[in-house]
Amino acid sequence: MEYIFADLIIFIAWIGFYYLRKDLRKEILIMSILAAPLGLFDLLFVPGYWKPITLFELPIGIEGIIFSFLIGGLAAVSYIEVSKKKLTKIKKFHRHFSVFVFVISLPILIGCYFLHILNIEIALYLALVIGAAVIVFVRKDLFKSAFLGGLVFGLIYSFLLIVWMNLFPSSREWFLLSGLPRIFLFNAPIYEMVFAFLFGAYWGNIYELLYGYKL
Repeated sequence: MEYIFADLIIFIAWIGFYYLRKDLRKEILIMSILAAPLGLFDLLFVPGYWKPITLFELPIGIEGIIFSFLIGGLAAVSYIEVSKKKLTKIKKFHRHFSVFVFVISLPILIGCYFLHILNIEIALYLALVIGAAVIVFVRKDLFKSAFLGGLVFGLIYSFLLIVWMNLFPSSREWFLLSGLPRIFLFNAPIYEMVFAFLFGAYWGNIYELLYGYKL
């Protein structure tokens, strides 16, 4: 049930953003739907990085799919919501190239996993950094939103994570952190906070990249 409550806490933030910004509802829904399949990547992280208790004790529970759905929508609009900015269409837009840039992080993560090059969590960091860097390289106007988007989502995610892990302190034992020093801040693993910043920097610009928008 702890995992379900984690999703519920994040859902409260998700529905708040969805309610407050009617102009961003399409982006929130699209980016949530695109992010939902990322929950399947728990196959790479269980049980080395963590081992959550899920319904029916499956490596990939429905909780993970819901979790990915929710953080996908939140990360996509966190900076736009906090800064009160709006989206406008750009004239020059190449959809096929944008899709290529979007998926560039996936082979990096999968390659590092199967070749045993890096710890899986560090490999995830590398994939997100490269993904965000490539996006900013091809869309230099998104540099500010990448950095600040990562910071804003990182703070939101970290706060929600700390709330959840202090409500359910037993969940700390889920994070096995194989190959990594056990570093926790306010009872939450620092690695999740780093992930949130990098994921926000990468995912926060995906909608603008794929659909040809700027802030």
